[in-house]
Amino acid sequence: MENNELQTPEAITVDKFENFSKWYNDILVISQILDRRYDLKAMFVWLPYGLKAMRKIKEVWDELFEEAGIGETYFPLLVPKHYAEMNDQWYEGFKNEAFWAQGGIDVDRNEKYMLRPTGEPAIYPMFSKWVKTAKDLPIRIYETVSSFRYESKQTSNLIRDREITFWYEIHTAHATKEESDEELELHFKINNEIWHDYLAIPAIPVEKPKWECFPGAVGAREYYTIMPNGRVLENGSINHLGQAYAKKFNIKYIDENEGKEKYAWQICTGNGGRYLAAVIATHGDEHGLVFPPRVAPIPVTIIPIFDTRDETTKPKILGMAQDLSETLKSIGIKTKIDDRTISPGQKFYDAEIKGIPLRVEIGPKEFANKEVTLFRRDTFKRKKIKLDDFTKEVIDTLNDIQRNLLEKAKRFYEERQQVFTDLEKAVDWINQGGVAIVNYCENQDCWTALADKGEGFELVGTLVADFEEGPCIICGTSTTKRGLFGHSY
Repeated sequence: MENNELQTPEAITVDKFENFSKWYNDILVISQILDRRYDLKAMFVWLPYGLKAMRKIKEVWDELFEEAGIGETYFPLLVPKHYAEMNDQWYEGFKNEAFWAQGGIDVDRNEKYMLRPTGEPAIYPMFSKWVKTAKDLPIRIYETVSSFRYESKQTSNLIRDREITFWYEIHTAHATKEESDEELELHFKINNEIWHDYLAIPAIPVEKPKWECFPGAVGAREYYTIMPNGRVLENGSINHLGQAYAKKFNIKYIDENEGKEKYAWQICTGNGGRYLAAVIATHGDEHGLVFPPRVAPIPVTIIPIFDTRDETTKPKILGMAQDLSETLKSIGIKTKIDDRTISPGQKFYDAEIKGIPLRVEIGPKEFANKEVTLFRRDTFKRKKIKLDDFTKEVIDTLNDIQRNLLEKAKRFYEERQQVFTDLEKAVDWINQGGVAIVNYCENQDCWTALADKGEGFELVGTLVADFEEGPCIICGTSTTKRGLFGHSY
């Protein structure tokens, strides 16, 4: 179905566990995250609420990267063809799915330009200009941009698009492998913090096998999230490039102690809109979005309830709402007062569909009794609190919502994952919407044998931990490694 033929749904009519695709596409529109009707396949328009949600997540990584000393930069989206060709293997892999600038011929060099599919060919030619001696290292930068790929597989907004918006990439260069190893572990720590402490999702990290990495790379870690339909989605990667790209882009320095030229060691890490896709898929329900408070575009909404005919009470309730809003803003909690002249029921519905974590209701009785009603989006529970306890109750409730969403997500992940020693039982479990954990010897033949179990089946990587010894599910070789096996996007 072409984008301009898409219908605009008016309500959520399916359960996300029964028909995830419809639920997901409908909720993106109903909650006003985006408009899918832009007449280019796999591209969409960010709506104000969706843009605010995505920027809130970007604020998280901006803060964490800045704390880690990783500086924000911006490189052009147009990549000269001769930059792209510096890494012949990268170029062969991306040239057919790249968007080329039409009419973008440089009259001086008679050269075309591609819209960047990834950042390496734009960034690393500059690294080679910046690095001359060991004193020029390390380089530790990132940028948040769009990436463009002519995706030919089945597309899905925020999951598989042709314009990948709000995509961050960290690129670093180091004098030694030991320094690059430390950098990788730092990126791993930061990503774990984003997933657990902010997004409230127990994303699963795996090690990728060497044959899945760029030739010459040392290795890679990727995160996978489990969707309600049981499919696993790659959701961010940390790539140890070794010296592979440095050799292609001539990123080297003079070692003053040895008087020799040496190539830099590099790490690159990336993710973006799939963070938001995971939040929507993991926490949303039949009523709409559910945002964890720490990444909610609007953590608290205050809803004044009054009789429009009562001109005496109305300004008092509005004044009380304003005072409470200012109190929360003074301690860094963003709020929105919904003072529209519509029914309270419609205001409640809008707050629920947008996933606002906490609703504060103020009616004539609350005003008279110097209290408010708190409504939790995660549990749909209400309670009345006294104004004297307002600030503490709001802080405690938001923290508890954050904790509760993570615990709920952990339970879902635990329910969907099972350990198997029998391959056919593992396949049956996956076909029922589960994810299998299997002993895996890390041999490429065994990797391929698992992928051959059917379309969409994939052993996406080795879990980042050691386990008790057991036989590889394919060849029987004793191993302490386990793989994550399931249907992937």
